Amino acid sequence: MDNKFNKELFSYLDEEDLAFTKKDRVETLNKIQKKKYKKENNNTTLHRIGIHYVGPILGSVMVLILAIGLLLPNLYSGNEISQETPNKQQASQQEDISFSTLLMGVDSNSHRSDINILLTYNSGDDSIILVPIPRDTYVEMFNSEGKMIGKDKLLHATALNVKRDPVLKTVSNLFDISIDYYSVTSIEDFYEVLGVSESAEKDNIIKKNEVGNLLKKQLSFSQFKNLLEESETNIPSDIFNQFQLEDSNSESIQVIDMEEGIEEKFINDVYYVEINQNLLDMTSNTLKQHLDNK
Repeated sequence: MDNKFNKELFSYLDEEDLAFTKKDRVETLNKIQKKKYKKENNNTTLHRIGIHYVGPILGSVMVLILAIGLLLPNLYSGNEISQETPNKQQASQQEDISFSTLLMGVDSNSHRSDINILLTYNSGDDSIILVPIPRDTYVEMFNSEGKMIGKDKLLHATALNVKRDPVLKTVSNLFDISIDYYSVTSIEDFYEVLGVSESAEKDNIIKKNEVGNLLKKQLSFSQFKNLLEESETNIPSDIFNQFQLEDSNSESIQVIDMEEGIEEKFINDVYYVEINQNLLDMTSNTLKQHLDNK
């Protein structure tokens, strides 16, 4: 301790003039003491400051490390989710679908539906079933509230109701199946697609209920889809985009002809046809199985 003090003393003295008085010596010693005290005091202050701040700093560092450790798995998991989501969406888009729709060929003047075709589609076995319904079929009619309001010809259902739901209810009740959508096109456009131009031929087709035979001979899937696409319809676009069929595979389109199961009758001198109940039941079961066969 004394050696250190002496060294500091003489080191300090080396910087001073050698000729100094007693007073100078006292002042010099005081300066050395103050310098030593200041140095020790600074060391103590730094030590205290270090102790005061090291704890919070280390705590903050530990919290940051823990936060990073917790966030990294979540970020990685988020990346996995974002990568899996498109795959899941793509898989859902490729799932098999089935639906039913009623296509109505409506006369623009009378607003009556001369052509009514019930369609079911199943992407699982890539197939379509078409059921042309005779326009004079004697059916129970419903209003927009779903209440039965009497019986009449099917072709009058569109004329009696501005909305389409009552017509769907009428056909749904006839075949005992749920009908998902509707498509309404003009009778003129329908005949144009089928290649029928002469008025006499049109009347003959309707009277003899030969729409089914005409569908088998003339209508391809692409033509039928175009007809639906250009019609007034409530088929959602995502469902319609999945409505696909190979035109080359004619066996994928089945037409159930109701002609053989109808009975002609007159009620109050008005001409009607009634469909045999056995044929209705068989057709209903076929359509239900087709819609469920995914």
